[in-house]
Amino acid sequence: MAGVVGFVGLDRLSLDMAALLLRAGYRVQAFEVQKLLMGEFLKLGGTECISLMETGKGVAALIVLISHADQINDVIFGHDDALKGLQKDKVIILHSTILPSYIQNLEKKLREDGLATSVVDAYVYKATSDNLNGKVVVMSSGRSDAISKARPFLSAMCEKLYIFEGETGAGSKIKLVTELLEGIHLMAAVEAISLGVHAGIHPWIIYDIISNAAGNSWVFKNYIPQLLRGSVKCHFLNPFILNLGIVLDMAKSLTFPLPLLATAHQQLVLGSSHGNGDDNTPLVQIWDQVYGVNTADAANTELYSPEQLASQIIAKSKTVNRVGFIGLGAMGFGMATHLVKSNFCVLGYDVYRPTLIRFESAGGLIGTSPADVSKDVDVLVVMVTNEAQAESVLYGDLGAVSALPSGASIILSSTVSPAFVSQLERRLQNEGKDLKLVDAPVSGGVKRASMGELTIMAAGSDDALKSSGLVLSVPHMLDNDYTPYSALDIFVKDLGIVARECSTRKVPLHISTMAHQLFLAG
Repeated sequence: MAGVVGFVGLDRLSLDMAALLLRAGYRVQAFEVQKLLMGEFLKLGGTECISLMETGKGVAALIVLISHADQINDVIFGHDDALKGLQKDKVIILHSTILPSYIQNLEKKLREDGLATSVVDAYVYKATSDNLNGKVVVMSSGRSDAISKARPFLSAMCEKLYIFEGETGAGSKIKLVTELLEGIHLMAAVEAISLGVHAGIHPWIIYDIISNAAGNSWVFKNYIPQLLRGSVKCHFLNPFILNLGIVLDMAKSLTFPLPLLATAHQQLVLGSSHGNGDDNTPLVQIWDQVYGVNTADAANTELYSPEQLASQIIAKSKTVNRVGFIGLGAMGFGMATHLVKSNFCVLGYDVYRPTLIRFESAGGLIGTSPADVSKDVDVLVVMVTNEAQAESVLYGDLGAVSALPSGASIILSSTVSPAFVSQLERRLQNEGKDLKLVDAPVSGGVKRASMGELTIMAAGSDDALKSSGLVLSVPHMLDNDYTPYSALDIFVKDLGIVARECSTRKVPLHISTMAHQLFLAG
């Protein structure tokens, strides 16, 4: 046999580690106060201990689960602590969520007390990358001699091991950074779904679009389906709040401001206060109370497929001969040149002369004004930065609307407010030329567009969509320039639209508004 490994405290990851250690030939024993997972531990083949001291007897390594720094004295230095049973020169592996400084202080105290026990910390998690999906990963750190003793156990209890030799606590620091991102992304995802539901969009459609667009994150893609199905309960919040509090404590000790995380943490605390003491309340119901929406019911309403609808409309689309394109910036240039390569006759205009020359070299035709590229076109694509620019190119000096032929369609791909779109549609109807409008903002960024993964979210009347469907359908950006063109000003503008919309709809979006302020500061 390879020896015995003891567990003080059990969580789901502890069970995974125990199973791997058993498979490697180790015996495992554990002490757990609440005994919530002891039954599963015993089914794996583990042995239950009746005290901390018994857990440490005869083991080669002791894995200690600590969720709060106050537990250190009880578990390791208490009246019936695990060290009383642990032989000298053995290994303690801290599978914990505490500040790295506490781990370093623990190691120092053990040395001062004359205990030769080696200490390493271990950040344990289930991987989500394509090549390691679902596998147990351990990131561990400690002094080189401690790592040398702990390595056989660390290797056996995971499927991928990362070692950081030197100062103890590096594994915990990585865990803190991961939890920082997780907390911010979670609350941003909840805000996105809540605003969309309030605007009347089916939550599963929001999920489908965002998970394939620039706003996607691992947290959004993996947490939101569970949230919408009601499988995530209120008890999820408590350990999350505790862990994020530890991250904020560490940032405070370093005098490092984390305004987004602090905002997310307070929102989680607010959510927890709505639980009414019932840990089994679906978390989606909690957030519905906080944001004043009804996501739970909306998620269960009849669903249609926007992609399937798009395919049906494209199949019935009218022939398009000439396309006007205003705005040949980072995204617009690639979209326009792809239309050229798809055998459309494209007339392009941009205020920046070198871009026009470059577009002409790519096979496009160029004009001298918005009006010039709008004559005799079937479809006009407007891909400018903001509402002011859209207003200018459509209705300003030498504007496009006056030159558009009757029956033409305008595809507005700029990110503008819903109110601007509604007002523009009314104005176009008043022109008396049967002009049609498709609201079609794009998402994905330059790099995703270059990979053919750009997402277009198109809305309009059936006639408008059928008139422009062929133009809307393989928006690939094929130019191999991956330079990041998204300036801070773009984020300021886009989040400003979100801030105005959430104010109008009275949906409090704390993360979004805080992010807007940070971009303004930038």
